[in-house]
Amino acid sequence: MLYSSIFPILPFNSSRTSSLKRIGPHNYEILCILIGSLLGDGSMEKSKDGYRFVFYQKGDHIEYLVWLHAQVFKHGYCKENIPQIQSRLGSNGNLVYYCRFRTFTFSSFYWIYEGFYGKGKKALPCWIEQYLSPIALAIWIMDDGTWIKDRGIKLCTDNFTLSDVKKLVDILTTKYGLKVSIVKTGILNQYGIYIPKSNLPILVPIVSPFMHPFFRYKLNYLDKKEI
Repeated sequence: MLYSSIFPILPFNSSRTSSLKRIGPHNYEILCILIGSLLGDGSMEKSKDGYRFVFYQKGDHIEYLVWLHAQVFKHGYCKENIPQIQSRLGSNGNLVYYCRFRTFTFSSFYWIYEGFYGKGKKALPCWIEQYLSPIALAIWIMDDGTWIKDRGIKLCTDNFTLSDVKKLVDILTTKYGLKVSIVKTGILNQYGIYIPKSNLPILVPIVSPFMHPFFRYKLNYLDKKEI
């Protein structure tokens, strides 16, 4: 199945378009989706012609990845082919099932790549608050949030320094009014962010319009009326 009958063909959603001609301007929503994914499971790849985003999920998360692909495709940033479940041999010799897709390569994604990877390893860019919108927050939770029974949500921020994690906490507090804290993961120099259950009345209305039903359990609800 292809999306061509649902979404219009946009100026640069052709694999034959040169990355040098993919220069934007970029829609704010798609930037929030892309940048929100980098806080979670998303990553970027660099080539001689530019930069692209990579979205990767376990095979049993295919429904979510198909939804995410639709959000990216409708803005013209990737091929229309729907992601499929693939398999590979894991380190233990067992089959590992996964699903993945990439955006087109854009020469104008330099600033995002430099912001996250310019220091040689993944770091938090100074401009992150501008793009940590409700949809970016929802994608971050869907990618890296874990519901801790009767306690709240833990966001995995293992790849970021303590200074970066503190910055994210400040944004969640000042921008969204959430009362959050930093927790140790048990591994040296790795930290997570904990959002107590008491914050759900604030958090759910912010992110629920953008949450895929598959991951609603991460907010401990199946219907918005429950909150």
